[in-house]
Amino acid sequence: FDGINCMETTIVWILFGGFLGLLLIGAPITVSLGVSALVAFLYLEENPIKLVQIAFTSVGSFPLMALPAFILAGALMEAAGVSRRLVNIAEAMTGPITGGLGMATVMACIFFGAISGSGPATTAAVGMLMIPAMIRRNYDKGYASAITASSGGLGVVIPPSIPMVIYGVSGNQSIAKLFIAGFIPGLLIAGSLMTVNYYLCRKKGYTGSGHKWSMSTLGQAIKEGFWSLMAPVVILGGIYTGFFTPTEAAVVAIFYTLFVGIFIHKELRWNGMAKSLETCTWLTGRVLLIMFTAGAF
Repeated sequence: FDGINCMETTIVWILFGGFLGLLLIGAPITVSLGVSALVAFLYLEENPIKLVQIAFTSVGSFPLMALPAFILAGALMEAAGVSRRLVNIAEAMTGPITGGLGMATVMACIFFGAISGSGPATTAAVGMLMIPAMIRRNYDKGYASAITASSGGLGVVIPPSIPMVIYGVSGNQSIAKLFIAGFIPGLLIAGSLMTVNYYLCRKKGYTGSGHKWSMSTLGQAIKEGFWSLMAPVVILGGIYTGFFTPTEAAVVAIFYTLFVGIFIHKELRWNGMAKSLETCTWLTGRVLLIMFTAGAF
């Protein structure tokens, strides 16, 4: 038993010591996970092929297909003008209020997060539009960046969420139930962000747009962005009613975006689709490599 305990202790040191040591010298997470796992396998005199088989099994699952599909859907929605219309709706709803642009940023992240499932994609899509708009309204650059970065995290909590898909696959949990569980916490976080934003903006003197709240302006924004608003309804509604699985919902999101971008908004072009595919490939590759080596670890 002493020999077994000694071996277990050594393996723990090799795995976690090697992982942390490689991180400290600047190695990528993928390399740190993979090398420390490989060294542990060699110490146990196991066949390295077994390591590859374990790693492949961790990423070879049907639900994981939702990962690249949601990433591609989010990138296509930005190219198709969906994110811009969602921002316009959010600004029409909150613009006249003190700190209205900050609130609009939070609301836009809720809308876009309910489509893309990605925190970085939500931050990038909304930030490109809202940060310059806030700076033009005399918001501090640091504050504009901070509220956007904080709100972008809603893309991880508001369903559908790519990290929830990854966790559901890795932990053998129901992805649909994870989505349902994330809805109320996401709204609570969004409400808290809006409350803090209001008090900070009042303290800093960041006023609203200067225009009175107008039902006609809001109606016009909703009319122009109707198909953008329908995207989360179609995706989440289909999942919660059991009409399709989260993985199928991700594919539905892609075809819905293509239809809206090409035939309704008429803004989606070949170069936009090519850029979306490039973004999808780059992000998916990074995540799958980490999952591959994490499975082995």
